[in-house]
Amino acid sequence: MISKKQGGDALKKKMLIVGITMSAGGSEKSFLSFAEHIDYKKWDVTLLLAEKKGAFLPLLPSQIKVETMADGEIMEISAANAKKILLEKYVAKNPLRAFPLAFYATRTALANGDKKVYAKNRLWLAAMKTLESHPGEYDLAIAYWGDRTMFYMVDKVCAKKKIAWLHFDYRHPPREDALYEKYFMKCDKVVTVSGEIEKSLAEALPAVREKIVTMENIIDAEQIKLLAELGNGYADGFDGIRILTVGRICEQKGYDIALPALARLKNEGFSFRWYALGENGGEYAERIRRMASSLGMDKYFIMLGTTENPYKYIKECDIYFQPSRHEGKTIAVEEAKILCRPILVTDYRTAHEQLSGGELGMICDISEKGIEIAMRKMLSDSTLRTSFSEKLGKITQNRDVETEIRNLTE
Repeated sequence: MISKKQGGDALKKKMLIVGITMSAGGSEKSFLSFAEHIDYKKWDVTLLLAEKKGAFLPLLPSQIKVETMADGEIMEISAANAKKILLEKYVAKNPLRAFPLAFYATRTALANGDKKVYAKNRLWLAAMKTLESHPGEYDLAIAYWGDRTMFYMVDKVCAKKKIAWLHFDYRHPPREDALYEKYFMKCDKVVTVSGEIEKSLAEALPAVREKIVTMENIIDAEQIKLLAELGNGYADGFDGIRILTVGRICEQKGYDIALPALARLKNEGFSFRWYALGENGGEYAERIRRMASSLGMDKYFIMLGTTENPYKYIKECDIYFQPSRHEGKTIAVEEAKILCRPILVTDYRTAHEQLSGGELGMICDISEKGIEIAMRKMLSDSTLRTSFSEKLGKITQNRDVETEIRNLTE
C-alpha cells in the first residue's frame, strides 16, 4: 500500500530519516549529498532531528520537512553532560524514570574496559526507551547518523522498511555484539560505506551478513572543485609548508598522538604550521591546547574552528593529514583526493582502501614514532608530494548514484 502525502495532493511514499543535528560533521555532510539525490517526486521526506540546529541546516533541500523529537537531548549525551541531562532533563520530568536507569548506572560505575563502554550504552538505551514513540507510519525509515539513531528508529518508529547506516568500523569503538546483533536483525538492510567496514561487520556478526549493503559516501567532485575556488582560505601570510587536518578535535582523530611527533620535527628545524579545521570545544580540545602550549607548538598548531566551506583550505594546503585512531571511510580524505593534495594518514581500517595500499598517499603506523617518520619524509621530499598529487589527478570516477539510491530504498 502506498501512503498518501500529507495534504493529499499527490500519491507519494513516506520516508523518515532519523538524525541528531545538522552540525558541520562527516555524517551531516554525507547526508546532504545523499539528500540531493532523493527522488522527491516519489518520496515525501521528513528529517527527524534531536535538535533543529547546526551550520548545515540551511543547506538542506527545500523538499525536506524538518521535525524534532520529544526530549531529544538524550541523543546528544556525552561524558561531559550525561549526568546533567539524565538528572535534569529526564528524572526531574518524571521521577519514575530513575528506576530503569539505576541498574545500568550501577553497572557502569562498577565496570571496567570494554564492559564499561557496554554498560554506558545500556544506560543510554534505558533512558531512550522512556521516550514517547514518534507519531505516524512510514513506508521507509532510515537511521542515517549511526548507532543511536538506529536504536531510536527500531524502538520508536513505525515503518514498513527500516535501514540502518554504519559509517564507522564496527570494532572501533568497541560494541556489544549481543545488543547490536539484536538491533541489526530488526533492520531490513544495514548500509556500510566501504568494503572494509562491511568485512568488519560481517566477521563480527555473521548472522547480519545477508542484510549488509555497501554504498560509499556520495561526493560531488565538480561541486567541491567549484567551492575550492570560492570563499576564504588561510589569512596568516605563512610561506612554509601548511599541514591540514579536517575533523572535530576529539580523541578519535588522534591529535594527542600527532602533536608530540610534530613538535619533535619542529625542533629539528622544519618550517610548517599544522591547521585543524573542525569543532574545537570540550574537555579534549582544551587538553590539546594545553599539550600544544607545553610542547611549544602554540604558534604552529592552529585551531581554525568550523566553516561551511573547507575546500579552499584543503586546496591551499601542502599536506593533508589524518592522524586518526579509527575511521570509517572518512569523507575529508576523499575530498583531499579530489583536490589532489598529498595525503598522509594513519593505518586505520579503511586507509589502504582509500589510498590504494599507499599508491595514492602515505600510510603510517598509529603511533608517535610512525607519524614522526612518515611526516619527516613528507616534509622533506617535495618530489614525493608532487607524485602523489599527479597520481590523484589521473583518477576518474563514473557512478550512477540515483540508481544506487533507488535500489536501496525501493
